[in-house]
Amino acid sequence: MDSQTRKTKPKYEMIKETLLARIHAGDFSFDESFCTEKMLSEQHHVSRITAKRAIEDLEQQGILYRKRGVGSFVSRSLSPDSKATDTPKMISLLLPFATTQGNISEAIGSLSAVLAECGYFLSIHVTGSSSPKERTTLELLRSQNIAALVYYPKRDNIHLEKLNDFMFSGCPIVIVDKQTDCPYLNNVVCDNYDGGRQAARHLLGQGHRNIAFFTAAPLSETSSVRDRFAGFLHEMKAAGIAPDPKQLVTCCEELSDDAALSTELTPFQQKLLAMHRDGITAIIAENDRIAELIFLACRTIGLRIPEDLCLCGFDDTNVSRSLGITSIHQDFTGIGREVGRILLAALKNPAAETEKIILPVTIVPRASSQKNLSPISEHD
Repeated sequence: MDSQTRKTKPKYEMIKETLLARIHAGDFSFDESFCTEKMLSEQHHVSRITAKRAIEDLEQQGILYRKRGVGSFVSRSLSPDSKATDTPKMISLLLPFATTQGNISEAIGSLSAVLAECGYFLSIHVTGSSSPKERTTLELLRSQNIAALVYYPKRDNIHLEKLNDFMFSGCPIVIVDKQTDCPYLNNVVCDNYDGGRQAARHLLGQGHRNIAFFTAAPLSETSSVRDRFAGFLHEMKAAGIAPDPKQLVTCCEELSDDAALSTELTPFQQKLLAMHRDGITAIIAENDRIAELIFLACRTIGLRIPEDLCLCGFDDTNVSRSLGITSIHQDFTGIGREVGRILLAALKNPAAETEKIILPVTIVPRASSQKNLSPISEHD
C-alpha cells in the first residue's frame, strides 16, 4: 500500500489490516486475549473509540469474539489445523437500518461473541425500509448456502414464502423485534406491550390525563408499535380514561432532522403545536428516534419540555440519555445472547423445538417527564 493511500484510509481500517496481518502470520493463541481497546489505542496512538471500531468490525466478520472484562480472542474457526468441511459457517443478519442506529450494535456484539466461540461468522445485510429489497436479499442469501438466518423485518410482512425455502433446507431462522404467530419460526422480542404500559403508568403517576401516543409507523403493519400502543391503552383504561382519537397521532410523512429543525414551520412542527393547543400534556413516542425529533422540534418552535409537554421514548439509546429523555430500556445484549443460543441449539439438533422468547423491559425516568404535577390518587 502506498503512503498516500495510508494517509486517506481511516485509522480504524489501518488497525484492522495490522490485526489481520498478525492473524494470518499466526501471531496469537486461541486461549489468550489477542487484543484489548486499551492495548490498541496505546500501540497505534488513537482514541479508545477508534480502537473499539476496529475490534467491532472484526467481531461482526466473525474473526474476533469478545469476552467481557478479558479482551478479544481469535475465532477457533480460523485455526489452520481445522479440517475443511462442506458445513456452512456463515450466519446472516438482515436489518432494516444501519448498525449504528439505536442500540442494535449491542445485540450484534453479544450475538457475534456467542457464535464465534462455536466457529460461526456473522454477516450483516442492511435493506433500509424497502420491502422489495428485503425479499431480494432473502433470495440472495438463500443461494449462498448460509448456516442460519436472523431476520429483523421492517414491518409485519416477513416474506414467509421465502423463509419457508430456508426452513425446508434445514436452515434455522430467528425473527427479531416483530412478533410472529407462525408456529414454526423462532421469535425473540422485548415486551413491547408492557413497555407501553410502563410508559403510560409513569405519566399517569405524574398527574397527566391527556396523553398521546405518537408514531410514524402504521399500526396495521408494525406489531412492535401496535403492542406498545395496546399497552398504553390498557393503562389509560385502567385509570378510567376512555379511548379518544386524540390519544393516537400518526405522522405519515418521513420524519427527519430537517422536519424538526426547520425555521419555516413544517407539518411535523404544526402537528406538535396543534397537540399542545388541544390540551395534550404528555407524549409517548413509538421509539427514541421519534422522541429525539419531537424534542428537537419542540425546542425549535418554543415548546418547553417538560413544562409544556412531557416526553417518553422507547429503546433507551445513547441519544435519549444525552438529551435526558425518559425511555423504556430494552435488553439488546440479552436479545443477541438468546438469538445465538437458539441458533446453536437448532444447528446442533434440527429437530429442536421452536422458541418464542419475550424479554422484560424497564422504564428509565429522566428530566423530560419530571413535571411537577400532583399525582392522581385513583391509579397505582
